[in-house]
Amino acid sequence: MKEAKEVYLVDHVRTPFSQANPLDPAADVFSEKQGLELAAHALLDMFDNRIPNKGSTLKREDVSEVLVGSALLQHEHGTFGGRIPIFMAKFPFHVPATVFDRQDGSGMTTLHVGFANISMGYSDVVVSVGFDQFTRVPLHTYDGKVTVFGIPPDKLMLDPDNKWYNDDLYDWKTSRLLFQSAQKLAEEEADHVTKEEMDKFGARSHSLAEKALESGYFKEEIMSLKGHEVGDTDAQIDIETDQSIKKAVTLENIASMPSISTPGWAGGYKNPVISKEEYLKKFGTEEGIITTGNSSPISNGASLCIIASKNALEEYNLKPISKVISIGFAGVDPTVRGRGVLPASQMALKHANLTVGDIDYFEINESFSVVALNAAKKLGIDWENKMNIHGGAIAIGNPASATGLRITTTLARILKEKKAKYGLAAMSCGGGQGTAVVIENLD
Repeated sequence: MKEAKEVYLVDHVRTPFSQANPLDPAADVFSEKQGLELAAHALLDMFDNRIPNKGSTLKREDVSEVLVGSALLQHEHGTFGGRIPIFMAKFPFHVPATVFDRQDGSGMTTLHVGFANISMGYSDVVVSVGFDQFTRVPLHTYDGKVTVFGIPPDKLMLDPDNKWYNDDLYDWKTSRLLFQSAQKLAEEEADHVTKEEMDKFGARSHSLAEKALESGYFKEEIMSLKGHEVGDTDAQIDIETDQSIKKAVTLENIASMPSISTPGWAGGYKNPVISKEEYLKKFGTEEGIITTGNSSPISNGASLCIIASKNALEEYNLKPISKVISIGFAGVDPTVRGRGVLPASQMALKHANLTVGDIDYFEINESFSVVALNAAKKLGIDWENKMNIHGGAIAIGNPASATGLRITTTLARILKEKKAKYGLAAMSCGGGQGTAVVIENLD
C-alpha cells in the first residue's frame, strides 16, 4: 500500500459575490454571466495572472485534474463532466475534469477528492473549483414566485403516492426549503440559541465584513470582473467587491428585518417540536424567527484553489500557504440540514488527531445564524473571538458551492495573519450533509 503523501494549499482566487435576483435579473450585477463563465474567469485569472506573477512555472498542461462543484447542475449549469469551464479557460484536452454535487458542499468536496487523490499519489496538482449562479439557474418561476429547483411550491413532494419516498419520515418539503429547515433547527435548539443571539450574530457578520472591506482585506482573494450597474445592464463596470455587505448595520436594523420562515405549529414543517404557546413563550412572536437579517443572501460567484504534492512544490516553484491535514463529511436528517457541521467537524478532527481545543481559528459557514451558533455551542468554540473573524456568508454572500473554498482559503490567510497553527472550516449542505477540512499553517 502506498504511503500517504502530504498535501499543500498553494494558491486561491474568487470572483466578487453578487446578489442573486431571479425575479429581477438586472438587479444582479452578474446577471449576464452564466455560472460556467464565473468559473472560467476564476481559472483564467489564476493561470494568466496570479501564478505567473508569483514566479511559479506551473502551466495549465501541468495540472493533474480539475475538479468542479456546483449545487445546481441543470439547465445552463451543465458542465459536460466539468469540461466546459476548463475549455473556456483554455486548458488542453489531456487535462481531465470531474463534476461534483453535494449541494452547498460541492466546492469543498472537490477539495476533499483532490486531497485524497494527491495523498495516494494519483495526482500531483489539483485545481478545485466551486460555482453557482442562482439568478439564472433555476430558470423557472411559478405564479411570480421563485421555485426550488424549478419545482412549484405545491409540488415539492417528489412522490405524492408514497411509492418510493416516505414523506412522513423525510418531510421532503422541509428538506428542500432551506429556510424551513433552519426554522426547525432553531425550534429544536430553542433552549440553547435565542432569536436575539441570532440577530446579534447577523449584525456581527456585517460589522466584521465591513471592517475587512474598508481595510482592503478582501483584495488579496478577489479578482476584478466585468459586470453592470444594479438595474442597468447597459452600464458595464468593473466589480471588485462583494455586493451584500451592508455598512453601519446595527442590531436594531437586523432585528427589524422580515421573517422568511413559518413556525412548525403554523404548518411550517411536519410534526412540530413545540406548541404555539411554547413558541410564544420562547420567542415572543408568532412569526418565523428566520429572517433576512440572520440568514445569508442567495448569491452568485466562483471560487477556486490549487492543492499540490510536495514534489509539485519543488518542480513548479510553488509556495505553500498551508497544509491540508484532514477532511470530514457526514449525513444528517435533511429537515435539519444545519446539524451536518457537527459530525463532519468531528470526523475531520478525529483524523487529524486533534481536539477543538487545538484549533486556533474556525470558519463555520453562516448559511443561517442558527446553524453557525448551534455548531459553535455544540463544539465548544469561542465563536466571538475565534470564528469568522472577518465576517461570513450573512454579509459576504453565500453562492453555495463557491463558499466552501472561500472559507477554507480565508481561514488559511487568517492563520498566517494571526501566526496561528491550526484551523477548521466546515459547512452544512442541502440534503442533510456536512463537510469539513482541517489545515495547518506552515509559518
